[in-house]
Amino acid sequence: MAKVCVSSNTAMVMAPELRRLPCPKLFAVGRRLRLARPLMVAVVSAATTLACSSTTLPVALPLKPVAPVAPPKDDGKPAQGDKGAGGEAHAGALEQLRLAATGPKTDKQNSLVIPLPDAPNWTRVRFLTVPGLVGFRYGKAHHAIVAGFITHVDDNAAEGACTKSFETWAMPWVEAFEVELHHDAPMAFSWAMPPRPGPQAESAPKRVAIVDVDPVVAKTATLLSRETYAASWAAYPAWDKACLIVGVAIPSRDEDARAREVRDRFAKDVFPNVVVTSPTEPKERY
Repeated sequence: MAKVCVSSNTAMVMAPELRRLPCPKLFAVGRRLRLARPLMVAVVSAATTLACSSTTLPVALPLKPVAPVAPPKDDGKPAQGDKGAGGEAHAGALEQLRLAATGPKTDKQNSLVIPLPDAPNWTRVRFLTVPGLVGFRYGKAHHAIVAGFITHVDDNAAEGACTKSFETWAMPWVEAFEVELHHDAPMAFSWAMPPRPGPQAESAPKRVAIVDVDPVVAKTATLLSRETYAASWAAYPAWDKACLIVGVAIPSRDEDARAREVRDRFAKDVFPNVVVTSPTEPKERY
């Protein structure tokens, strides 16, 4: 019989279905979990009222001048847990995200369009242990990560329904991280909901929803690493009894102010302009 790893510290950072893998497989998964960790911070941020403590952060220093530089071409292969690059490479990549024009990126099922800064340099990826609708990374060093998920509710038009569904969905991940969290000022925007499917769709009045954005700075401490991220998310009542969650996470790597500016740009220029192009919920998860 294969030996099974049951260390509570190791299991803590794993999804429930991974916690009783044979040791060699579990350790391999642990090395690769860095692919999902930045996104998990964005997920954790949604459930802070359930399981996280709040902390006060020092005022971010003004940005030092740095030239915007796109990351090297991404070959799309797994990063295998390599530590993300910091220093000038990370600062230049964040400056590129802060200033570059946005362009459309879609999921495999062509169900939505997300306008991302410097769109050609985002690579579609799949996050280990976290089935979702779509995921992107900015550079193989994960200078930023964007992902979309779908949650389900009885009535997504009810106030707070999509947010609550996200909190419930995120709870297992909340328990997997020790998070110190700071909430910045919340934001909100009006968003044009997709028309309901049916013969009267074109003539039906346009539906508008108010979508809330929760910007946070999160410090994580796990068995694998200690890191700080600027993150935010938005929950959209996208389809019948289904919500679209779009989140972004930017590792600071000693660029706290620049990471927060990139995060805030997503709240201003990206989240309000997400377009759902499918009238019904896409069925595939990746």
